[in-house]
Amino acid sequence: MQKTFLEILPLAIAATFSPSGLLFVTLILSGKERPNRNAGLFLAGSTVFLILLGAVVMATYRSASNASSHPDSLSGIVDIMFGCLIIVFISFSLFRKKKPDSGAKKAHKRPFIVMGFLYMVVNTSSLIPFIAASKIIADSELGIQESLPLFIFLVIISMLMISFPVLISVLMPRRSEVVMGPVKSFMKKHGGTIAKVYFLLIAVYLILHGIGEIRGG
Repeated sequence: MQKTFLEILPLAIAATFSPSGLLFVTLILSGKERPNRNAGLFLAGSTVFLILLGAVVMATYRSASNASSHPDSLSGIVDIMFGCLIIVFISFSLFRKKKPDSGAKKAHKRPFIVMGFLYMVVNTSSLIPFIAASKIIADSELGIQESLPLFIFLVIISMLMISFPVLISVLMPRRSEVVMGPVKSFMKKHGGTIAKVYFLLIAVYLILHGIGEIRGG
């Protein structure tokens, strides 16, 4: 279990890097009508999607692994594919133009739990490492009593960054803006660059992990 935990930890940290999600939740909290409730619903929708996605990934991969005559090679190939996908994602993001923020405040009129669900559906930067980590848990052949805590840990860490503004708002309501102001400013300026560098390291990690599994198999 400890080995699997150490394998998924860097992927869980990669999944939580979501500067756009952090800014989106901060925007919801700036609303005048029940901001904490709305932000909580947004987080609930995102969490539900991750739980459903992880369950599908683990069930599907275990079925494919059991049907394969070379499960280690299959696992290694999947890891290498995820590593290459992250590199492709980073390459596209370098040339993608930033969208204007003019229409962002219209989001306040929509059902927030659905918004959170749909946001996570398209949050590719978080989904790729999350799926890769879910695959590692499924590949570990641990029992449900050991796999479940690992999966819960994965979901919690994956949601940590976008949950941070809500936690600060609830725990420190009077000082939330003092804390979140610098964080929001820093993430706007440097969040994307930090995420790209870390994702590149994760891509290398997955590719090397995959090669090791293929050779070991």
